[in-house]
Amino acid sequence: MTHIVVDMDNPTPPYEQVRREILEQIRGGELRPGDRLPAIRVLAGDLGLAAGTVARAYKELEEAGIVSTRRGAGTTVAAGAENEARRQLGALRLPAAGAADPTLVELLTAPLEEARARGADDAAILAAVRAVLAHRR
Repeated sequence: MTHIVVDMDNPTPPYEQVRREILEQIRGGELRPGDRLPAIRVLAGDLGLAAGTVARAYKELEEAGIVSTRRGAGTTVAAGAENEARRQLGALRLPAAGAADPTLVELLTAPLEEARARGADDAAILAAVRAVLAHRR
């Protein structure tokens, strides 16, 4: 699992930001069926959130059939999660889904082309961008 970024200045509740980030990672191929998610307390500690906040995100994902939790085995991405993640994200109006700033697109085009030339796929590129954003906060 790649980095999750929770913006405490964002009016979207933190549990929903965590849920959406996981959905995005599933849709983008960064998380695949069978992949294990971090333990609730571990992820909560990494993000500086209460364990109940992460537990709520996991619970909603489990109720939607996107992840499954088994005692002793942890929480894993469920089979068929990609389609449900796409469906749920398609129903949301996420700020990131808006029109991209043309200046920013121009600025990022060359590095992205270089990453692809070196064999990186979209999932790897997205993971790297998320890591940079999380590190720069």
